[in-house]
This record gives sequence, C-alpha cells and structure tokens, in this order.
Amino acid sequence: MKRLVLIGPLLLALAIPASLPAPALATETATTCPVRVDPALFASEARLLELAERQEEFGPRPTGSPAHDDYVDWLRDEIGAVPGVQISSLPYEIDRWDDLGTGLTVSGQTVQVAAPVPFSSSTGSGGVTAPLVYLPASTAITAANAAGKIVVRDLPWATVPNLLFYPPLLGYHMYDPALTINMLGSDSSEAPAGADADLKAAAAAGAAGVLEVSRLPHAQIKGMYAPYEGLPYEVPGAYLGVDQGEQIKQALAAGQPVQAVLTVDAAWTPTTTRTVLATLPGVSEQKIVVESHTDGMSPVWDNGPLTMLEMARYLASLPVSCRPRTVQFAFVTGHLYQHLTGPDVREGGAGQLAALLDAEYDQGKVSSVVVLEHLGARRYNAVARPGGLPGLELVPDPALTELLWVPVSESTPLRELVKGHVQYRDVRRTAVLKGLSAADLGTVPHHCGFGGEGTPYNQHLLPTISPISAPKTLFSPAFGAEAIDVAAMRRASLAFTDIVLDLGPMPQADVAGDVTFMRSQRASGTPGCV
Repeated sequence: MKRLVLIGPLLLALAIPASLPAPALATETATTCPVRVDPALFASEARLLELAERQEEFGPRPTGSPAHDDYVDWLRDEIGAVPGVQISSLPYEIDRWDDLGTGLTVSGQTVQVAAPVPFSSSTGSGGVTAPLVYLPASTAITAANAAGKIVVRDLPWATVPNLLFYPPLLGYHMYDPALTINMLGSDSSEAPAGADADLKAAAAAGAAGVLEVSRLPHAQIKGMYAPYEGLPYEVPGAYLGVDQGEQIKQALAAGQPVQAVLTVDAAWTPTTTRTVLATLPGVSEQKIVVESHTDGMSPVWDNGPLTMLEMARYLASLPVSCRPRTVQFAFVTGHLYQHLTGPDVREGGAGQLAALLDAEYDQGKVSSVVVLEHLGARRYNAVARPGGLPGLELVPDPALTELLWVPVSESTPLRELVKGHVQYRDVRRTAVLKGLSAADLGTVPHHCGFGGEGTPYNQHLLPTISPISAPKTLFSPAFGAEAIDVAAMRRASLAFTDIVLDLGPMPQADVAGDVTFMRSQRASGTPGCV
C-alpha cells in the first residue's frame, strides 16, 4: 500500500523565480555534451502512447502472474536492444495468489462482484454460507456483532489538505503557475487499503467473510486490486460496486435475516518472479539507479518503465564521455506482493534492491536513485452520478493532471536541481517535497515516508528523487491508457531525463547533502526508520 503519514497545514505565498540557473557540467564536457535533452531526439507523444497501449495489452499484472512475466520479458527485450546495455536479474521464489472464481448470491439471487480482495482465504468452489450484517465504519467489528456472519462494510475515503504540500511543512517548492490548486482546499479519494484492517478484524472476530462496498459503480472498480501485502488473510473478502451494496443494505434494512453465499475460490501457486537490471556503462562505475516496478493493474500504475526505456535509448545515443556516471535501470518486481521474501519484511523488490545499494554506497559504487511512478496521471473528479443514482462516479478533468509529488532526500542542491528542471519543462502541478511523512528529528532520515517505491531507498539513506501521484483510477484496470495525459507524461519524462543527465557530473557531496552525516549518525547508533 502507499504509505502516507501526513501532518497539518500551513499557508505560505507561492514564489516562482523568473530565471533558472543552468545545470552544472564538468568542464571537460561543457562544449560537447548536452545540458538538457533535445526534445527532437526523445520519444514523441505518439511513441509514449504506443508504449502505454502495448503495456495495456498485457492486461492486469499481479506479481508473478503469466501476464506479469510476459510484460517483464517484453521490457527485457526492449531494454536489451539498447546499444551497450548489460542485462542481469534478481529472482525471487513466491507463492502466487490466483483467483479461480469469485461470486455472491443473496437470498438466492446473483449479485455482481467487482473483484475479490487479493490474498483472501479460499472458500473453494462451494463458497461459504452465512447471514449478512451491515456494520458502518464507525462500528468496530467484534465477535459479538460479526461471529459467523458475512460483514458488509463501506470502504473509507481519505482526505488530504492541499496546504500540506507547501513550505515549510512537507513542501520545499510548489510549481503551479496557473494557480489551479486551492491552497485552502483538500482532495479525497477512496482508500481500498482500508480493507486490510477490516479483514484482519473480521478474522479475529470469527466472521465468515467480508464484503467491501465502494461509493463507485461496478464498472469503475471491476478488477480492483488492493491491498497487496502478499500475506494470506484468514477470511474471504470481495468488493462490490455502490449499486450492489445498496441492494444489500436495503434488504438488511427490512429487518429480516438475509442469507448469502460468498465464493472466493483461490489457490497459492509456487512461481518465480524477477527484477531486471539493465546497466548502461559510463566513465565511472559509480551508478545512478533509475527504478520503477513492473507489476500493476493499469498503465498509469506503472508507466515508469516506459519512460525508462526511452531514457535509456536517449542516454545510449550519447558518447560515453557524456555519461560521467554509469546508469542502471531497475525494473523491479514485488510491488503488488510487498512481503516478497517472507512475513517479517515489508518492502517488496524495491526494499530488497535498496538493501543491496545501501551496502554498496559506502564503497563508492552508488551515487543516487531516481524512482518513477504514475507520470502524467490524468485527474479524475468524483462527482454525483446522474439520474439520482447512489454514490459517485469518476469523470476525467479535461485540463488537469493529478498533483505530482516529488519527495527528494535531504540535500538542498539536489532539491534545487529537481526544482529547476521541473520548471524548465513546465511540469505543472508539481510539489517538490521534503518527504511524505511527518518529520522526526530522532531518526535518520527525518522523513521516513516517500509515498511509494522511493520509501525504502530513502530509508536506507540513499540520495533519492521519487516522483509519484495518487490518481483515483490507480487500483482499477477499468481505466486504461486514457488515464494518462501523454503530453504531461512526456514533459515529466523529459524533466527526469534532464535530471539523470545532470546528476552525471554533479559532485557527490552535493548529491548526498545531509545524507552523508546521517549515515555516520546511523553508524553511531541513531535509529533509522521502522
């Protein structure tokens, strides 16, 4: 799940400098190497759309599934065709969770199910029969009200104030030149990760199952995939659209017992999944690592690899002298299977790679990490459904993308570098952040959360840049490539390719900033993030 522990708001005026400093370049390459990417030499919008549509053809890609394996094979072939790239991989053995069939009948009538809750307990093909009970979110699930019953529960919505993303709290710099963000407002979205607590509480209470009801219609949540811990739940669970949920609630409101049969037929299948590493050598073996995950349910969830392909093609076209540092592209597994190596470690493949890079950092083998997620995510607004229908529906905003959060580890030069390139490429609605969790001066780093794949790298005290957004369409494959604003994705892709280009000659002391001191603090016993 995305880890966001947020703190309260503060108002500050927006300041955007009129001019930007040119990125630093090593003296010997100043006359021959580009300071920024020539857009004419980078993938067009049409090319990025073609890649997103090709990605969509693979379908939903849970970790280790055949579709996921096929997608990783395709990425490996694409990146392997880039001149000079060296390929290796990190394999992991897992027990993949497979949905063999999910269904629901209520009082003998079939009710549409949008999706099973991933990693649910299997009922087998015969299902489990039990009475239904509706428990609002304000009511705790206990043995007294849930034992032996199938619990009907509303999915929570999370609301976040916009002011959090401005200085001096989480924010370092906000780039919103058209003033499209209401600084005093907030944004909210459905939080299917909340099903995790419900299923655990239901299991502890002896419930027979859980039905999680969305505020959105069936068509918009069909195939929804969350939470994605990779650990088995002890009860079966499934998601329902708002209409199906209302149908059940109305039946229960009549006061008579309502019997249901919930079927979540699932199996655990031993399989192998892998992280693919593609290394493009530079003058120095010290590497900049560019990372994104490959398992996801929709193109917007993991379009980072598409940008990485085009970034690699561009960088490989330059003379080796224009790559002062080696660049390694990491196509990581385990995002939808966070306990990749067992129940005691929750970081997925990103955490496994971060631990390896942490060990290499003090040997001078690693410079920094750039993690790419959800670039160009189109903004969808949750609005009332027409015709008096219950709940909400997601409608695309024709003009806006979602706010792009860019947490950057504790280096002022690194944050300034990101700020400059974001503005130069006009990547609007971007917040350069100190982190996505409250500061704790008693730990190193001070901000433990980066909102997604960047979190473990930051926690391992690696200089990290980690753009990510929170699109309302994220968890559902019902929204395909149309959920990406390709023009915005291209601007962001250019900006982060500029950043990787500029990281090449940047002095490591500037890249690291306070990370160097924090690593020494950690070695002396200062606690890290838990």
